Amino acid sequence: MSSNNVNIPVLAVSLALIAGIAAGLLGWVYLVTEAPIASALQEKTNTALRDVLPTFDNQPGDETVVVDDVTFYIGRNEGAIVGFAGETITSKGYNGNVTVLAGLLLDGTLSTVLVTQQAETPGLGTVVCDRKRQKTLSGLIKGIKATGLPSNVMLDQFSGKQVVEGQAPWTVKKDGGTLDAITGATITSRAVGGAVFTISETFAQNRGQLLKENN
Repeated sequence: MSSNNVNIPVLAVSLALIAGIAAGLLGWVYLVTEAPIASALQEKTNTALRDVLPTFDNQPGDETVVVDDVTFYIGRNEGAIVGFAGETITSKGYNGNVTVLAGLLLDGTLSTVLVTQQAETPGLGTVVCDRKRQKTLSGLIKGIKATGLPSNVMLDQFSGKQVVEGQAPWTVKKDGGTLDAITGATITSRAVGGAVFTISETFAQNRGQLLKENN
């Protein structure tokens, strides 16, 4: 028999052992990292909810209501509802899905809007989505520490707005609407504006039921 002949049964057993060991390692890694990843995601959600909701003392992440394509988180203080946070995902971003979270007062008025997940183009679409603190030379020299949520021209324009019955969807000025869009990122601006409108409209249409069922 030639020394170059391959022992097929031995090779098959070896490959099976390697595959089994690899699968076991992957399973172990998953078990080890599952809890920390879940904890990190939960903390990210909690931070975002603290940014968009009035002061609350419950766990809004554990108290949600899904209406159509919007998930509403309920904020409470001493048992009473103080606000809602609506979250929806739009697939109309330039590079796919964009997740938007918006705070709502009890009368449906929008407060703070955040984009919590996106894959938009850096320097263009991300300008629509990100709230980043701008550092200035004078501020660094004076040692000034900024507080509060960083501003965002696109996202801040929704604060104080409210959908009324029969209102047409909000659109950017380029499409004949009133929303300011970020130059070079019209598609992302449209996506975010549409998502915020969806959240506000869904709340307006279901406000009475949301308040009644959760009080």
